[in-house]
Amino acid sequence: MFKNITKIISIILLSFSISTALKAETIKVIDWQGGVVGITDSYAEFIKNFEAANPGVTVEYTQYTVATYNEYLKPALSSGAGPDIFAVYPGPDVDDINNAGHLVNLTEAMDSEWQSWLGESASIPALSRNGGLLMAPQDAFTEELWVYKDMIADLGFELPAFGDSYTVDEWIEISAAANAKGLDGLMFGPVESWCVWDGFYNMANQLNPEYPVDLTNKALNGEISWDRDMFRLPLEAYKKMHEAGVWREDSLGMDYQVQAWGKWLDREGVGIYCNGDWFTASAPAEHNTKDNANIFMMSYPKINGDVPMTYNKATGTNLGVNANSDNKDMALKFVRYTNSPEASTIFAKNGVIPVALAAMDLDILAASDNPLFNDGIKMLATEGRNTEIYYPQAEAQKALYDGIMEIFLGVASVDDVINKMNKVTGFDG
Repeated sequence: MFKNITKIISIILLSFSISTALKAETIKVIDWQGGVVGITDSYAEFIKNFEAANPGVTVEYTQYTVATYNEYLKPALSSGAGPDIFAVYPGPDVDDINNAGHLVNLTEAMDSEWQSWLGESASIPALSRNGGLLMAPQDAFTEELWVYKDMIADLGFELPAFGDSYTVDEWIEISAAANAKGLDGLMFGPVESWCVWDGFYNMANQLNPEYPVDLTNKALNGEISWDRDMFRLPLEAYKKMHEAGVWREDSLGMDYQVQAWGKWLDREGVGIYCNGDWFTASAPAEHNTKDNANIFMMSYPKINGDVPMTYNKATGTNLGVNANSDNKDMALKFVRYTNSPEASTIFAKNGVIPVALAAMDLDILAASDNPLFNDGIKMLATEGRNTEIYYPQAEAQKALYDGIMEIFLGVASVDDVINKMNKVTGFDG
């Protein structure tokens, strides 16, 4: 009798220990998508489904903005207390974090089914190093300017054809008309440096005489001089737009994700400089319905009317797995799920264009009642030059950003920035 009781107690204690261990398996996920409703809603559903399929596992998801993200991520990883799954902004951060030994090689971890879901996206150069995919891409996007159609019409201007965009001079005209009514032409958040780089890279690629050869990358590597029209004219265009008041003077202190976006939502400006398909679910609902599709997307300003249409098409959120995680297997399982057909369908339902489009039922795209989501799909399919926006040359990119901001502030000339870029990149020609 006593032995049986002891056995029963032992079984109960063992069951309790197993249960406690399962409940303790918490997967921590972070990214920089603060304020992006489509991502937030999708991940809420991912987590619900994943936890249901894996009893005892809890997924904690935290969002930051781009401006604050690395303030948490890099120190957390260095301390050994980093999250199990985290996004890494493509570019120099990939090398920093991978060289420190914090990323799992996903190519080695993927099964054939996972690879088939991603297709060509399983080997995106910006997310890979030494032939191995380090972060799993989540969503595809075209980076754009968005404008309110009714505000453009009220100012007396016509929209360009879909896939086309206004020139720098046209934006100056539109902004002058907007300023006269107490409005901004474009809301701009250059505190987030990508807002400055990405527009510059786009305008430079419009003028690239050797496309598809990436001359911007060569310049960042110091292989060619910065003193050429394809770099000089975009710098002059930025100077011209800033001095003409295309965006307000105090824009230089604004971030994109909160301040510029919020002011555009409040209709303080006709358009927003640097936006993209990641915000299709966050657009003001009253302006993004089938009955009132009042938002128009276009690419960056054209240097002049003769340049070819040039787009920034890339992937947005990506997820890497912490190589030092105690929950590595479960973390890999969660990241795999985010690329699955089920997850892709959830993304699309919430207005996010999944990178694994081939893995989902394409009928859901035709059934979308989100006009901006549908236009985003069309923009991705629009022919034109595609611009690389994720470069690994940290020092050179910082010098470019600082130089453009100095032009805005009036403390450096275009020639100063060109000379500085040749010096920083080591061009000695």
